[in-house]
Amino acid sequence: MNLSVVSLSGEKKNIKDSEFSTFQKEFSGSLLTEKEKDYNEVRQIWNGMIDKHPAIIARCKNPKDVSLAVKFARNNNLLASVRGGGHNVAGNAVCEGGLMIDLSLMNNISIDRENKTAVVGPGCTLGNVDQATQQHGLVIPAGIVTSTGIAGLTLGGGFGWLSRKWGLTCDHLINMEVVTANGEIINVSADEKPDLFWGLKGGGGNFGIVTSFKFNLRELGPEITGGLILYKIDDTEKVLANYHDFISSVSREITTVLVYRYCPPAPFIKEEFHGTPIFGIGALYAGKPEKGTEMLMPLKKFGSPIADVVIPKPFTAHQAMLDSGQPKGASYYWKSEYTKEFPQSMSEKFIKQTLNMSSKSSIIAAFQLGGAIKDIGEDDTAYSYRNAEFALNINTQWTKDSAPDKHIEWARKTQELAKPYSMGSGYINFASQDESEERVVATYGNKKYERLASLKRKYDPDNFFRLNQNIKP
Repeated sequence: MNLSVVSLSGEKKNIKDSEFSTFQKEFSGSLLTEKEKDYNEVRQIWNGMIDKHPAIIARCKNPKDVSLAVKFARNNNLLASVRGGGHNVAGNAVCEGGLMIDLSLMNNISIDRENKTAVVGPGCTLGNVDQATQQHGLVIPAGIVTSTGIAGLTLGGGFGWLSRKWGLTCDHLINMEVVTANGEIINVSADEKPDLFWGLKGGGGNFGIVTSFKFNLRELGPEITGGLILYKIDDTEKVLANYHDFISSVSREITTVLVYRYCPPAPFIKEEFHGTPIFGIGALYAGKPEKGTEMLMPLKKFGSPIADVVIPKPFTAHQAMLDSGQPKGASYYWKSEYTKEFPQSMSEKFIKQTLNMSSKSSIIAAFQLGGAIKDIGEDDTAYSYRNAEFALNINTQWTKDSAPDKHIEWARKTQELAKPYSMGSGYINFASQDESEERVVATYGNKKYERLASLKRKYDPDNFFRLNQNIKP
């Protein structure tokens, strides 16, 4: 019986049994089709809105497997997707009817304590990485939810609680091992293929499959001071005014996140506030915990919060703080904008949109940027908008028993209200599956996009790696 797989042209291609058997013999991982018992579990990713069925899932164990999978797809002209952590909201990790190249088993981490470096596999999540590095009092500055994949995060730039102090995740790259569109395994660094090294720092999965990342590490932890301060939404205006006073002279050791949402049933919040609209400030001080408590006091002592859990705690606990609000299997649709400021007039629009949320699980968040992110030049990496002060994440979430249309409409309307304040685009890792080509161009700007397109023509002229926020050759 021949296997039917979708080709790059969209038509079905029959793979002969003999051809598939040869692939299986050479491949050291496992190849799953719909009849295998693990298939259904493996094809599912974090965003439950994405429900696609690949014809084949290639569960790679090593770079050679990745190379074999790429060559098999290329030789048969098959549609292929690449899964790292499987956390990207757009769902590009899975393809309908094609070949899914699954890297999730390639999750080894090795730490060189003396040289403060780590070699990390593309299947690792931030939780894996933090647990390994924190045993040595070290960190890779990365994202804010532990189930995020390190690969997609890094290739899109990567910001989080430590970016203002030390810069983006991609700024910590030393080198990468990459499988190209023709299945070749190459090393990429500032010295070897520096053009590709530049493009992989923010250009996403457009140029190849990274099978190993080597990072510089920073010293932090195991204890930090951080957490959340929550207020009734009616207090937002005066709290935001105090916040602006605070950040006007704040050191880069401090990073904050602003949040508009409905109050979750958390045990540290009085029950009377559960399910009511709230405004929150998340904060972390990247340094000694006692110093952090002192430095964050102007936020802690202001107003009448309904909860204040900015406390000394393990860094790994802080990294997991927002996990419960982003569960695997819920449906998600996101929009994003970069802004230079966060004025009261934008906040007023967000308050109205919070009161009109289609789902009480949705969130409007603003991540504070700046600091060390700006230390690297705009043209020094593919990542763009280094001069942004905030990245907005319009994050709508709902359960599968609810029709998606009203939630998607809410997110789009919220984005439209934010656009007058936008610098012109948003964070590529916060982009959903329906981003336009114009929007992707705007994410990099015309000049940088043309440089990326030239790189694409060099390393992937046939656009084999197309299931991403695509840069067309």
